[in-house]
Amino acid sequence: MNNLFRISICALAVLFHTACAAATTEPVNTPRNVIFMLGDGMGHAHIKAYRMYADDTSTHIIEPLPVDSLLVGSVATDSIIMNCDEQNLNCERDPHGVTDSASSATAYATGHDTITGRLSVDTEGAPMKTILEEARQEGKSTGLVATSQIVHASPAAFASHVMSRRQQNDIADQYFDTQWQGAPMVNVMLGGGLQYMQREDRDLVSEFKQAGYQVATDREGMLAMQGERLLGLFAPVGMPKSWDRAPTVPSLAEMTQTALKSLSQNEQGFFLMVEGSQIDWAAHGNSIPGVISEMEDFMATVTVALEFAKKSQDTLVIVLSDHETGGLATASDGVYAWNRAPLQGMKATPSGMIERMLAGDKKLSAIVAENIAFELSQEEIEALDAAGREEREAFAAVAEVFNQRTGTGWTSGGHTGIDVPLYAFGPGSNHFHGVMQNEDVGRVMREVFLPKK
Repeated sequence: MNNLFRISICALAVLFHTACAAATTEPVNTPRNVIFMLGDGMGHAHIKAYRMYADDTSTHIIEPLPVDSLLVGSVATDSIIMNCDEQNLNCERDPHGVTDSASSATAYATGHDTITGRLSVDTEGAPMKTILEEARQEGKSTGLVATSQIVHASPAAFASHVMSRRQQNDIADQYFDTQWQGAPMVNVMLGGGLQYMQREDRDLVSEFKQAGYQVATDREGMLAMQGERLLGLFAPVGMPKSWDRAPTVPSLAEMTQTALKSLSQNEQGFFLMVEGSQIDWAAHGNSIPGVISEMEDFMATVTVALEFAKKSQDTLVIVLSDHETGGLATASDGVYAWNRAPLQGMKATPSGMIERMLAGDKKLSAIVAENIAFELSQEEIEALDAAGREEREAFAAVAEVFNQRTGTGWTSGGHTGIDVPLYAFGPGSNHFHGVMQNEDVGRVMREVFLPKK
């Protein structure tokens, strides 16, 4: 054998060995699990406000949040179908329209647009299969976790099909009645919404128990749950905000940990949708304390999901929003600063303060004073007490104290068309990048997670 031939053979062997090594060490790009995390109403400014709130002032920088290094792009939530005739048919796209949670969550769940207010049905009202339903039919486990009622628009888009998000009793019924291989489609459901599951016309809680679900209504009961079928209902409607919760109410992070412990028992994998629901609710009320309370709860939950994914190495985590709410600005009225100090040491959000006011006979200013770490000015006291005991006026008066003191601005009490951040981690995360339409996020997530065989 001549030297040239030997060199050629050796070169081929090296190339073959390298190719084999690459094939065996290349990370798998098809995730076994997906954790889809939705901060409802969360825009870039909500992220920035929480980053500044959580900052360690002993350093010269603002520390990054757990998701900051995972930013891959943004989501345009404006490609929706909403202009229809009087029969709500013959709909046309309005590229300048602004979505709601129902149609945006439907885009994520199905990879298709729909009319605002509808859940996973098309423009003719026909059901569109969701990624959760497909995952279940592939033998994977499924879960929904939310701080709203579990039948609210965002979680409901993944496991129900209705013409209106207001059909919450129908959504609850579908959670039980839509079954696969003799069991409800969703294995784990944790959140609020007891009044929709336990009604005069139907006791779904009992039906779920008979179907083998363990049921919990408080934190202790939830933490003690075992098995693969869980139902946790921790409030009649939405759960209290993070800063307003009693020790008997679980956090979003604890609910997510419970769901992951259950769902990960399935060797085929799982799909879990987690929603920080009340970032949106707080922003609708232009309440910066409420936003920070719920962002803190959501970011702690993102950390739980990322720790699970880093350990499992086969889990795709997607973190995003359905739309921006409020047009939040971390500076206002020409002042080039945002002040987090009034938010530190708070014992309750404006929602919690109003609830306490309505339950007792104290003046609003006295209740606010009990739950903050600074002294109210005389002007603030007079403005709070002038609001009286009417819930909306009182809430607005409390929120305004913190907007003024922090320098927080708002453009709306509703949704805006601002693009929202998109974060991704784990196998398949490379498929998410740039500015993506919300339905494209849903389509790509489906293609990555459940590739056609």
